Amino acid sequence: MEKRQLKPWMAVIFVPVFWIDIFILSGLFGRWFGVWGTLIGELLLIVLAVGIAAAFREDIRRIFPLKRPEAAKVGGTIVLWLGTFLAAMGIVGILSYFFPQQMLGAGEDVGSVVMTLPAWFSLFLVALTPAVCEEVAFRGAFLGCFRSIRNKWIGILVVSVVFGLFHGSIWRAIPTTILGIAMGYLLMETDNMFYNMLFHLINNAVPIFLLLFLSMMPSAAVDQSQMAEVQQQMAGGVSLMVMAVYLMYSSGAPLLIYIGNYLIHRGQPGYTKGIFPKEKRWQLILLIIISLYLLLMGILLMFLSTIVALA
Repeated sequence: MEKRQLKPWMAVIFVPVFWIDIFILSGLFGRWFGVWGTLIGELLLIVLAVGIAAAFREDIRRIFPLKRPEAAKVGGTIVLWLGTFLAAMGIVGILSYFFPQQMLGAGEDVGSVVMTLPAWFSLFLVALTPAVCEEVAFRGAFLGCFRSIRNKWIGILVVSVVFGLFHGSIWRAIPTTILGIAMGYLLMETDNMFYNMLFHLINNAVPIFLLLFLSMMPSAAVDQSQMAEVQQQMAGGVSLMVMAVYLMYSSGAPLLIYIGNYLIHRGQPGYTKGIFPKEKRWQLILLIIISLYLLLMGILLMFLSTIVALA
């Protein structure tokens, strides 16, 4: 049977089907089967993505490319994740200052799940499963609908925005969209889903490890009331100092993203003369300017916060 290529209009099939699974069926599965219902809902994403693509006679290997990873690209993926994560942190810091209650509520779901499950199952359910299932659905099938468009950024941006909105809150959607852009870019540049799955896995696993670490601290068992008090204070307003620290963290994002991008392309045309070739010195200068601006803004806000606190 002759293979066909997914077209942009086919995205209108994938999106509502994924929406029904994530917002309706997964909720029903959760009521019927508890945490196992979450797993069923995630696995159903793969079935739907692959099934619809096959129904459209798409080449499954082309739309869901999975190949042996390369060490340089794995390193580049990790560095790119860190840079993107720091960039998202800067935006989260700003949003948390102006909309503290909304941003605090957006992050409560994962913590409540992790603290009630064994560590290995938390990593499996919250980190590994979404990294595979959601990437197959969104970066595989959904983004595959836009591969016929010459400008890759159209598909990357459309899929990333929808992916962010599918996380159920506009406040979670903003940083999630930024991370989604990086994952879409990874797939389009490497043509290997291993790397965007790895990116997704790291991003989901890091907060789980942090929560597990905090839960194992000796004082964790007796400080639940203090944690509730901290959350109540944050809901009342995130300090200017916190936003300043987030901006200072984000100052490392431009250089890390540049290095990560170099590593995933190393050896390819345009990336054969080292990480900082003369031809790209203006890019490096621009990155340094952006980083210094974010750093100085963070320092300035920290200074202002200190003055306000002493006044």
